[in-house]
Amino acid sequence: MLNKRKLFIPIILSSMLLTACGSGTTKNEAAVSDRSSYDTNYEYAEDMPSEEIDPENINSPADSEKEVNTSDEIIRKEMLVYSCNLIVDVLDFDTAIDNFRNSLDTYGAFVENENYNDGGSASRWLYENEESWKTYNATIRVPSEDYDEFCDYASNLGDLRKKEASVDNLSTEYYDLSTTLEIYKAKEARYIEMLATLDDSTAIAIEKELTDIQIEISRIMTRMNKIQTDVAYSYVHITINEVKEYVEEPEIVKTDTFGQRFKKTVKESVSGFLSVMETLLFIFIYLFPHLLVIGLFTGIIVAIVKAANKRRKVKMPAVPIQPPVEDNSENEAITENTEE
Repeated sequence: MLNKRKLFIPIILSSMLLTACGSGTTKNEAAVSDRSSYDTNYEYAEDMPSEEIDPENINSPADSEKEVNTSDEIIRKEMLVYSCNLIVDVLDFDTAIDNFRNSLDTYGAFVENENYNDGGSASRWLYENEESWKTYNATIRVPSEDYDEFCDYASNLGDLRKKEASVDNLSTEYYDLSTTLEIYKAKEARYIEMLATLDDSTAIAIEKELTDIQIEISRIMTRMNKIQTDVAYSYVHITINEVKEYVEEPEIVKTDTFGQRFKKTVKESVSGFLSVMETLLFIFIYLFPHLLVIGLFTGIIVAIVKAANKRRKVKMPAVPIQPPVEDNSENEAITENTEE
């Protein structure tokens, strides 16, 4: 009896062990089946159209494209136009001008307009020993990448007296014009398509509208090209003055007291009055020969006219002066009434 129990116990343990192994195999197969089902569903989800994909889990292509467009609009080229005004005094004028013009080729710049003055003026006849000083004015267009370097070079031609720099941002105007241009071009394309399908009577009106659109497109493109040129080539307005020596900036003297202001005002008034009188005197001296000739001719003409009138009066016969005839009609009427 005891031997049977001893044999029964190992049999039970073996059966339990086999059952556990079978259940473990079933679980592994179920896991593999679930994984294959997941892979199949995933592949199916990739093949499905975008409308059937849950938008909460997967970003749509439209959303990504919208983000790209937004970033492109933010990262735009700034349309900046730089300009600078320079006034430079030089001792050796001709050498400074030669060096300045040679620098234009070095920096790839060009002269838009220029003006040269040798110092002569209409008032120089007043003073024979008056010194003349040369002056050169020019507007230079220099590539924007060399703008700062060119301004530094021009400032070192001599004694820099003045420098003013500014920048104008035309980005908003340029991109507004670009958007408007696209609208007009799309409208132009539609009108061209319409012309191919319309009869002559209707086509005339369409051609007129198309012409107006093309004129507006040309105007917009001209302005955009002007902005692009101004952005690519900056403005430098320079004035080069010839001087005898470099002079420091004058000190500002404050005249706060009444006596100082009164003395300064009287001095400036007297000086201005004497300057005006001196100018008038020189003008009179300068014009005196002309006035003398004009007065001589005027006197001769007046004398000739008077002599002619006198001779005309002598040749005319004298006309006797008759006394006025009195009207006696009223006296005769009164006499008649008295006699009656």
